[in-house]
Parts: sequence; structure tokens; C-alpha cells
Amino acid sequence: MVIDGALKRLAPSEVLEALQGALAAERRAAADYDAHAHAGEQSGAPQDVCEALETLRDVEQEHAARLAARIAALGGMPTGALPRVEPRVAGDSLRDWIKADLEAEQWAIVEYARLVADIVDDDETVELMTELLFDEIRHATWLKTTLRSLRT
Repeated sequence: MVIDGALKRLAPSEVLEALQGALAAERRAAADYDAHAHAGEQSGAPQDVCEALETLRDVEQEHAARLAARIAALGGMPTGALPRVEPRVAGDSLRDWIKADLEAEQWAIVEYARLVADIVDDDETVELMTELLFDEIRHATWLKTTLRSLRT
């Protein structure tokens, strides 16, 4: 990271590294949402929750594709094209799985906000990360609401 006075500025190599991390996280999130939706269906979870998890999976897959395209446009090789990501199955209940999903979304929110703030010389990447950040905030909001509804 280049510091110009108090201004933080990510170098191009740091931007690519951060985008690779975001790509890996999006791929992991898609695999997790898929596993949690299927496990929820098998355990008798509410159908609307399972369908929402499948929708979140699809959005995360789209995020991964957009990140891979941006990495390639910046001259990098998207590592997300590597073999299938195995999902994490955290806990034994829908509530446990949604908590794990929320933790992943919270990481993405913090990381994507950092990238929006620290990428100074690449408006296209900032725009992409801003769009993804807004999606992750919406995902976290839904997960929080769903967690509260599962308490009862």
C-alpha cells in the first residue's frame, strides 16, 4: 500500500491480490449457500428460506464471474477458475448455517468497503466493488432477519 500523506492507495498488485481473495470468498459463499439450501430442504426447513439461500447462491456465483472478468481485464489470472470449492458445513442446524453465512457476509462487507476506500486509481474496479458491497449488505440484512425469526 502506498501512503501519500494520509492517503492510502493500493498498488495494482495489491488490487489484484485483494480481488483474488474476494473471488475465493464469493466461490466459497456460493458453495456454502448451495450446501445449506440442500441441507435445509433435507431437514425440513421452511421452503422460502431454502429458496432464498438458493437465490443468494446464484448472486454469489454472479459476483464470482464478475470478479474473475475484472481480474482478467487487469491482466491477472483468476484463481477462481480452479477446481470446485467444497462447502463448509458449520453446525447441525439451519440456524448454525445461517450464522456461518452471516459471518462470511460480514467479512465481505468490511473487505469490500476497504477496497472501495483504498483503490484510488481504478474507477471501474471501485464501481464493481461498490455494487458487490451493496449486495452483501442486503444479504447480511436478510440473514439477520432470518436468524431473528428462527429464534421463535
